[in-house]
Amino acid sequence: MNFSRFFVGLASLAPALLCIEGPLSAEVVRVQADRRVDVLNGRSFGSVGPYEMLEGRISYALRPDNPHNQGIVDIGIAPRNSKGEVEAEGDVLVLQAKDPDKRRGVALVEVSNRGRKAVFQYLNMADYRSPDPHIAADFGDGFLMDEGITIVILGWQFDVRSPHGMVMSVPVVEGQSGPITGLVRSDWTMDKAEDQVMLGHLGHWNYPPSKVDGPADVLTIRNAREGKRTVIPREDWQYVSTQGKEMDAIRLKGGFQAGHIYELVYYSQDPRLVGMGLSAVRDVASYIKYNPNALFPAQKAVAFGFSQTGRFLRHFLYQGFNTDEQDRKAYDGMLIQVAGAGRGSFNHRFAQPSRDGTPYLSLFYPTDLFPFTSGMERDPATGAEDGVFVHQRQDHMPFIFQSNTSYEYWGRAASLIHTSPDGLHDIPPQANERIYLMTGAQHMIEWLIPAAGDPQPGLSGE
Repeated sequence: MNFSRFFVGLASLAPALLCIEGPLSAEVVRVQADRRVDVLNGRSFGSVGPYEMLEGRISYALRPDNPHNQGIVDIGIAPRNSKGEVEAEGDVLVLQAKDPDKRRGVALVEVSNRGRKAVFQYLNMADYRSPDPHIAADFGDGFLMDEGITIVILGWQFDVRSPHGMVMSVPVVEGQSGPITGLVRSDWTMDKAEDQVMLGHLGHWNYPPSKVDGPADVLTIRNAREGKRTVIPREDWQYVSTQGKEMDAIRLKGGFQAGHIYELVYYSQDPRLVGMGLSAVRDVASYIKYNPNALFPAQKAVAFGFSQTGRFLRHFLYQGFNTDEQDRKAYDGMLIQVAGAGRGSFNHRFAQPSRDGTPYLSLFYPTDLFPFTSGMERDPATGAEDGVFVHQRQDHMPFIFQSNTSYEYWGRAASLIHTSPDGLHDIPPQANERIYLMTGAQHMIEWLIPAAGDPQPGLSGE
């Protein structure tokens, strides 16, 4: 869905290898640009002029004892460097005006959805999401560049496994006595017969089974979401490898049949420090705003997330990550698009960020969880009181645009972001929050308002 003109008011919030190392900030310790080129061979964008593109890696180092990091699950047992810091590294792609004086002073940080680069389709009206933007069509109509906006696309998700995917490498955590073992779940709703299925969701990396022939691993079959599970004998299925040594799929004797739901619960080990994705998104904003030596500086930072990463941003605020290690405000604004009332699997042991519970896929994954509204509300079933924004330091709250389509009202509990949990009472948004509904749309549409001479707007699914 294109909201570039709709949200433009937010912008008014007032060589081959280039590497900067050292105390850039307490959290970002190194930014390396492996490639630095002119966008479209130096094409000029409006009155802003040419843009440059930087592709590289960002290195992070966190202090586990800092109160703003202690919400990261398992950070206390993560491996540390000689300074007692926990390290990680992730991909970054940046577009900014070559002339610093022509930059708007606003950085739009796309929290990459499953490793993809979507900002040009959503906000520049490009016809598709290019995994490797380099030709004119990849950048759409150039709206963000015409406005002088700095665009930052950030890898935060550890389990992305795709060409040109934006990924983040995070440490494995161990217990005092050795590797940590725990349960992992995968499920599949079969719409056609298959000989084997992947353990990871949507082609992502999966936690491998700790034992190839693990007798405690259980595969079941059922015919409805809440139907009775029947255990499939262990000798009838086996783990297989499709891309190397790690087991990443299972094969079933006789195959997986259409019309059934299969569910596997198995033991794995070596959980990743998944919650560092939250701190990385926070720390990039602080690097942009507060580091005098930043390669891509700006005075204001706006986060953009859609679907999975819209839920990520709701989770980010729920856990108070908009305050950095030095007690400073990270983001000034957020565009939270088609997230419904969801959060996600972004910060727990053996978390799988790609998964989200839907009526048809990844059933029963905890996605649409109380609380739903930004302010405090009461759960009539449990008596618990909570709110999505109440744990975030209030003077560090960004301006927020939450937008949903009709799909999220049917399939992602979107109405609960502005009603009581029982649906009987309207809940007004917070002063810093605006909520919009794009009626009749199916999770995404190509554009909101056609330009003169454009064909009639059409719908497109994700």
